[in-house]
Amino acid sequence: MTSSPAPVPSPSPRTPLVGPSPNQTMELPAYAPGELLDVPSPDITLPTRGIRPRRHSRVQRILIALSGGTLLIVIGGVLALATLLSPLGARSAARRLAEQELRSELEEGEHVIGQAYVSQRNWWDNFRESFGVLAATDRRLLFVGVPPASWLRRSEDDGPPELRVQSLSYDAPFTAQTRRILLFPGVVIQTTSGDLTFLVPRGEASRVDEIERVVERAQVAQSQATQQEQLGRIAPPPPPPPVYVTHVVHSGESVTSIARTYRTTPDVIRQLNRLPTDRIRIGQRLRVPQAPNAAPPQPQPANVP
Repeated sequence: MTSSPAPVPSPSPRTPLVGPSPNQTMELPAYAPGELLDVPSPDITLPTRGIRPRRHSRVQRILIALSGGTLLIVIGGVLALATLLSPLGARSAARRLAEQELRSELEEGEHVIGQAYVSQRNWWDNFRESFGVLAATDRRLLFVGVPPASWLRRSEDDGPPELRVQSLSYDAPFTAQTRRILLFPGVVIQTTSGDLTFLVPRGEASRVDEIERVVERAQVAQSQATQQEQLGRIAPPPPPPPVYVTHVVHSGESVTSIARTYRTTPDVIRQLNRLPTDRIRIGQRLRVPQAPNAAPPQPQPANVP
């Protein structure tokens, strides 16, 4: 008995597409030229399951927040601050060098009356601070300063730094006044060639005041000495011309006695009257100089025999 083959299933009918029939025409909406089509965008939702945001460290967040310009400004500020600040130990080392140079600058017999530590900031030093000593001696005002120290380490081949020494004699026209400089205490020395400005550190204000008083007293004493010297050089005025009077010779008088009366010498009487000898006669009129601070004696009538 032969088996019959299994029946082949017939294909299922296809589902017809929804749309117009081939014999129909579909009318599309008309759009103006340049008008955008309002096509709804499909709602697409990406799966977020299993994705975590990346975490940054605090330093990374700060670096990301800083822009390139801000970073340049910060770097420039750090470099400027490093330029204005002095290296550690530069102040004490500069003061020791300044004091040593101050002692070597003193002349024989010159003594320091007042001394204070000061500093300077000059444009030719890029406003870096230089330290020194301001001293008032019995002869002058003296400043010894050390140039600003560099952040780079000096080699032994460079040698010692070149110190700055400024000296002002008390007979020179200058003034020293304490005042505030950019909200900081300071002292300004005004000279004919320019002003010298110094910053006064904390604790040195009283010493600077003492230097100012020493300078003032020394200048007054120097001015008085100069005036006295100038007065001594002026020649005294010439004496006033002598005053002559006439004396009538009385009985018993001689040239010597007449000279004694008028506080002069017999030679003067002989020269004024051209007397060859000391012989005079009663009633003779003689020209004699008037005695200083004394009234001449009243002449008496001559007794002519």
